Amino acid sequence: MESDFSNKSIAYLLKKVAAVYTLTNENRFKVIAYQKAADTIERLNREIKDIWQQGKLKEIPGFGPAIQAHLDEYFKKGKSKHFDNIFSKIPLSVFELMQVPTIGPKTAYKLITNLHLENSKNAIEEVIKAAENEIIAKMENFGVKSQKEILDAIIRYKRKPDIPQRMILPYAFSLTEEIIGYMKKHPMVERIDPLGSLRRMVATIGDIDIAIQIKSSNLHGASYKSIIDHFINFPKTEKIDNAGEKKASIIVRPQIRIDLRIQQKHNYGSMLQYFTGSKTHNIKLREYALKKGYSLSEYGVKPLNSQNSKLNIYQFKDEAELYNFLNLQYIPPELREGLNEIELAKKNRLPVLVEPSDIKADLHIHSSYDLKPSHDSGNQTFLEILENAKKLQYEYIGFTDHNPKISGSSDREITAILKKRYDYLTSLREKKNNKNLPQFFIGIESDIQSDGKLAVPQSGFAYLDFIIASIHSNFQMSKEAMTARILKALGQPKVKIFGHPTGRLIGKRNGYEADWPKIFDFCRSKDISIEINSWPERLDLSDIMIRDAQKHKVKFIINTDSHDISQMENMFFGVSVARRGWLEKNVIMNTLAYKEFKNWINKN
Repeated sequence: MESDFSNKSIAYLLKKVAAVYTLTNENRFKVIAYQKAADTIERLNREIKDIWQQGKLKEIPGFGPAIQAHLDEYFKKGKSKHFDNIFSKIPLSVFELMQVPTIGPKTAYKLITNLHLENSKNAIEEVIKAAENEIIAKMENFGVKSQKEILDAIIRYKRKPDIPQRMILPYAFSLTEEIIGYMKKHPMVERIDPLGSLRRMVATIGDIDIAIQIKSSNLHGASYKSIIDHFINFPKTEKIDNAGEKKASIIVRPQIRIDLRIQQKHNYGSMLQYFTGSKTHNIKLREYALKKGYSLSEYGVKPLNSQNSKLNIYQFKDEAELYNFLNLQYIPPELREGLNEIELAKKNRLPVLVEPSDIKADLHIHSSYDLKPSHDSGNQTFLEILENAKKLQYEYIGFTDHNPKISGSSDREITAILKKRYDYLTSLREKKNNKNLPQFFIGIESDIQSDGKLAVPQSGFAYLDFIIASIHSNFQMSKEAMTARILKALGQPKVKIFGHPTGRLIGKRNGYEADWPKIFDFCRSKDISIEINSWPERLDLSDIMIRDAQKHKVKFIINTDSHDISQMENMFFGVSVARRGWLEKNVIMNTLAYKEFKNWINKN
């Protein structure tokens, strides 16, 4: 009996179902449904089993009645007749081989069946032997090149099994910016964009896909080849996977695949839309287009009654033209997840998403001021932070060092430390004004202790404009105990922000469990903002939970949790999460002008 009900395990379970459906030529919508459900589970910052126990599987986007029913049985019994029946249709060793990146279900199935490894428990080792003995190259539909690619993929997989299959968004974005900068040096590159999950700003990224628009003048084979040659010579390239006429793939350090596609200007928008995804969005868009008498491809929109495909295809330089041609409002990439975005776009009712330029402040910044903090200090002084905030064109910021923590200290001693800091910051206001720097608020990030008390005594509240309440320890409490702990802390005076609410660290730690509807309702009633923390490994609250929180009409705040002024640039990623959560600026507190924000801070 299966006993691992972790999100990773359940996501893998559903991916296996999708793989079998692919191999048995099941309805493609079933394949997509299971793959979509698996992708959703991987992005959850709550345990899927706990959501099931709450009876809320139906509230997870992409979970239809069939998947809900099969998971219900699986969680109750540790197995599912439906899943067992599906898995019995192919050798289990196919799943073992599929764990190797770049080897998909069809390739794995062909290798397993042709090499007669149906009952093998060491299928990967047997495939290595077959490749080394040049058996795979002689198999139908393979050859020397594919044999080498398979062997290389397995060797990379075995050499570095600890490399995460998905990168956190900021890392993938940074690497993509690096390669975009490199590719822009080529004289024939007109425009370059990321594709896929990176363009949709998903929290974790697998492979990196980029598109290039070639300059329209002097178009010939040599121009394309020149761009491809420039791409494959990227300094971090470890391996060239392929290099065709208009596309190529490389592996860069540390074992990350980057795919490049080249397109001309007249149908660049068509390609951009087609390869941005998601799969579910594209399928729904194709279905919508079919009802209007069109088929979609990476080359454009073709009338179904077309007699000559070369002459009767509508091509688009940008995506907005394509969506408008279909009588749809332009759908931003972050919303293309196959929810109800197309239905709303038909009615011109998509939200006006928050933009980075809407952000007027960062209220979660740690300085180098030594108040004996419970966690790490920042690297810069208050004045240096203010000077950087001015460069970022902020109207105001918040200084929120971690609360003081000194073994054996009394409330009186902690309060004295807070008063000394308050007096220092108050005297800084005059110096600040002389330099025309942004306004600031004096805050603190206080630990929420296991009993729900704040780590700051109430006698110290007089020296604070506001408090960010956050959990930094004891994550394994029961859902009921954790909920009570959080609500007790949020009920304290001066608490205005619930910091990095779920405590997740992407790829390292799942968020703790709590009664989130109850917490969201409490925050709304107390006028407390839920933080969207832009720290690269947090991105917490997640996009899925942001949509949940919106149902409870809470307010949000996007902060960077910076410990160095360079990290204040991470605000961009917090805004991206907010956009994926469908947020408009009117529900985000740090889009307010200084006086409006001050009124909110001083309220209650």
